[in-house]
Amino acid sequence: MTAKLERNMRVLCGEKRLLCGLSVAYGTATECETALCGQRQEAVPSGGAFVPAPLPLQADSVFDLASLTKFFCLLLLLRLKEEGRVSLDAEIPALDARFARLAGVTVGDVLCYQKHLSTPQRVDTAEDREEGLRRLFEIGVVPSPAVRLYSDMNAMVLKYVCEAASGLSFYDALKDRILSPLGMRETWSAVPAGERRRCVSCNCDHQIAGGRFLLRTDLLPGTPHDPKARLLSQDGLDLCGHAGLFSTRGDLVRLLSALLAGEVLSRDTLMDIGKNRTGLPYPDGTHRQYLGMMCHVKHPDQYYSEVPAFMTDASFGLSGFTGHHLSVDPVLGCYVLYLGSRCHMHVSRVVPRPGESMQDYGLSADGNGCVRWPDGRQVPSSAGWVHFKDEWLHAPVAARMRERGWLPAAGI
Repeated sequence: MTAKLERNMRVLCGEKRLLCGLSVAYGTATECETALCGQRQEAVPSGGAFVPAPLPLQADSVFDLASLTKFFCLLLLLRLKEEGRVSLDAEIPALDARFARLAGVTVGDVLCYQKHLSTPQRVDTAEDREEGLRRLFEIGVVPSPAVRLYSDMNAMVLKYVCEAASGLSFYDALKDRILSPLGMRETWSAVPAGERRRCVSCNCDHQIAGGRFLLRTDLLPGTPHDPKARLLSQDGLDLCGHAGLFSTRGDLVRLLSALLAGEVLSRDTLMDIGKNRTGLPYPDGTHRQYLGMMCHVKHPDQYYSEVPAFMTDASFGLSGFTGHHLSVDPVLGCYVLYLGSRCHMHVSRVVPRPGESMQDYGLSADGNGCVRWPDGRQVPSSAGWVHFKDEWLHAPVAARMRERGWLPAAGI
């Protein structure tokens, strides 16, 4: 770890208070460096009382991966394709008849965001799991938005494709083909009770939506932050495709290293993931979102790119709401991984009302600062942390990898 990266991590977690803590890894198929910045412990309101906060971030901390779960869904689906168990041309209802309203929609359509999917009613507002599943299986095709195409719905559907193709539950298929062969013994859909003390807390998540100030105090260690996963997963017994996995930095490094080493997918398949399937420029200078196979790919405007500027056009990336990011470049043969704690005792989401902006809540335009909560507390915001990654993390990581000879010199 370089002094600059260490300093930047302290600024992000301390001075700017964008995160409670940050765990970093970057490397190649054979080399890796890590960094860790664990911050203050907080008092956590629980049932009207206060209990001790979780331990500061450790090297073996267990993270709620949130949307990084989609990366596992992607890898498993492509592995099953390579085994000849599923075709991207297969129609969804032929694999699972419960998706009757997706007649004519192929696995490839869903994987590459060629169809925009929506349920008639929101899944996360259902009264119980059975109603949530009923709503999910009523999913259909709707007109595509002009800009943002990324959605949880695609991975939620493809989980069932993986199950139909493998003959196993989604999590068991992951264990059989990816987790166990790679020695990923600390990646769980249901975190063992004895390991939950290592879970990074997402509790006391503050959000502002439509003028409402919301505080969640029911996020016990080892339970997913994502509301749809909480509703549907049966405490991890039925892993969702879009969220619900928990893992450690060490296990994710094993996965990313093995992926670059060709131990998970073939080289041709890996190179296919990051091809742009959706992005295009509009005459007014804006763009439709650039997506590949269930992931983000290089965007012409780096401000909107989930992929580091130093990576090539073959790279791809994903982020998780709870504070995470990973990017892989099969051409340069490298990856970056950030596992952040941004929900605990932070304002993680601000959706201003029409006519309002971030500044109306006391924040900078990029979402940094503190919000005065109705009870008088000044709560730090992590709402815009995604826009700090390039300057504060990607740049020093790229410089370090060039110094180690893992990347070509800048400008080559």
